[in-house]
Amino acid sequence: MKKWSVWLGILIGIVFSVTALAEPANPSRKVTAFTLKSDMKGEKRLFVGAGGKIDGQVNPTLFVKEWDVVEVTLINTDGLPHHLALPDFFILSSEVKEKGEKTTITFVPFKSGGFVYYCDLEGHRKLGMEGQMVVVRS
Repeated sequence: MKKWSVWLGILIGIVFSVTALAEPANPSRKVTAFTLKSDMKGEKRLFVGAGGKIDGQVNPTLFVKEWDVVEVTLINTDGLPHHLALPDFFILSSEVKEKGEKTTITFVPFKSGGFVYYCDLEGHRKLGMEGQMVVVRS
């Protein structure tokens, strides 16, 4: 009897977890999109904003609202391998290895504050490929 009730409890927990994650589509949820391009100036490795308010900015600060959908696209424009890491949100994009290749991450920031984004490939962050994302409360 105890085994059966333990398994029933686990099953109920799984069902509630899955249904909580399967939130119905909310067309009013705002999507904030950014495009970053990889670049290098001498030994420096950089992210450069493309379009909108961050156009042309080096390692731009990305301002977003807590619980909005955030989409960041990284385009390889220098031919070196790169990716985008946001460790505070447990995110690591796929690697873009060739010129013209792009990758997009989509996530919902679940906490407010200032958070770093960077390329975690060997030495790139140290060479300047780092910016900040500021998440403000809605």
